[in-house]
Amino acid sequence: MLKRKSKFLLTLVVLSILLVSVNMVVFAAEELIVGVGGWAVEPTKQALEELNFTEKTGIEVTVTTRPGSPPEFISQMTSSILGGQTPYDVIDLEDDAAINFSRSGWLVDLDPIYDDQFWDDWTPGMLEMVETWNRHEGELFRIPHNYETQYFFYRKDILEEKGLEVPQTWEEMVEVGKELTTDEMYAVSDGLAKGGYIGVYVSYLTQQAGGNPFDFGPALRESLQFIHDMIYEHEIFPSSALNKDFDQVNNDFVNDRVAMMRMWPYFFDYQESQEDWYSEDKVGVALPPKGPESRDTFVASWGWAIPNTSDKIDEAKTFIEFMTSVENAPELAKMSTWFLSPRHSIMEEIDVEESRLASNLKKYSDAGVISSRPFHSNFRQASSIVEELASAYLTNQISLDEVMERGKEQMQALEE
Repeated sequence: MLKRKSKFLLTLVVLSILLVSVNMVVFAAEELIVGVGGWAVEPTKQALEELNFTEKTGIEVTVTTRPGSPPEFISQMTSSILGGQTPYDVIDLEDDAAINFSRSGWLVDLDPIYDDQFWDDWTPGMLEMVETWNRHEGELFRIPHNYETQYFFYRKDILEEKGLEVPQTWEEMVEVGKELTTDEMYAVSDGLAKGGYIGVYVSYLTQQAGGNPFDFGPALRESLQFIHDMIYEHEIFPSSALNKDFDQVNNDFVNDRVAMMRMWPYFFDYQESQEDWYSEDKVGVALPPKGPESRDTFVASWGWAIPNTSDKIDEAKTFIEFMTSVENAPELAKMSTWFLSPRHSIMEEIDVEESRLASNLKKYSDAGVISSRPFHSNFRQASSIVEELASAYLTNQISLDEVMERGKEQMQALEE
């Protein structure tokens, strides 16, 4: 009798364990690995926690740091995907990595996630950017979550002190620049070091001249001539900028060595962190001075994508839909500028009076001066060609004619 009771109790225990195990299997949350840049780990975790993502979807998420350097990241993903695996189920991609992965056929089509109501929330400029940088062969391979344009910053206090107006054209920038330049301060500057810096400014001006730098056409010639003239003929732009990155130019601006510059939006936080220097009366933001064809600035973006070797594609789609929905996008933008864009839902709900970045993004978007970044399907190599030749010309190593001739030859070889 005692043995039967013991066997019965043992059976009950085993059955209980099995039931608990089954229950755990049924209700266990799927774990999704999301790879983002190191700076975006905490904002992404905060967003998932405050919006109760796991509670609402049953999907656990581990947010981890992907390599920040595009070459290192591309190398990591290449070896994994060619082996039929991936270290991440969702990846946050910058422009050049996105182009590389999409042309390799490594990304899942996201179009089925979205309907017309979703796209009605996007401005015409944003839709143009989506078509240029986020679609390939009719498929949406990445969905942007931010929209980082470049701004024209100027020393409001110095211009007012000298009785000068903010320049509205390239020609006025030269005229005003001559009045602003002193032994201690240059009128205008930008990061012109090789390695992803000089190419941005050259592309920015080439777009204002009406072209794409990768074509090595008249617009690129005009923009390079303009930079060269500012440095050597008008002497309003420091030649030392040819060895400076963006952080160094930002430092020059807040140390009263530069009066005007084009810069990415992280300068908003940078200037305000200089508590002993910064005041709202000191720094202004204006629309870009107009070039021969336009006063456009261009946008860069980061966005969500799914490697097609993930074994959690459905869960990854749920994550992306959640993080980009019309309902959640404004809440994310309120938490972090990493999720800020001029989508209608965001601009309607965010307090632009409280955020200088949001206010100026709205100003630029409403003015229609934000365009898509100049595109090339082999963006990294094409950018290197532009940078090398532009740098050689601006340091007087080769002529402008040689830039154009060599550039066309090298671009043709790249496309063969």
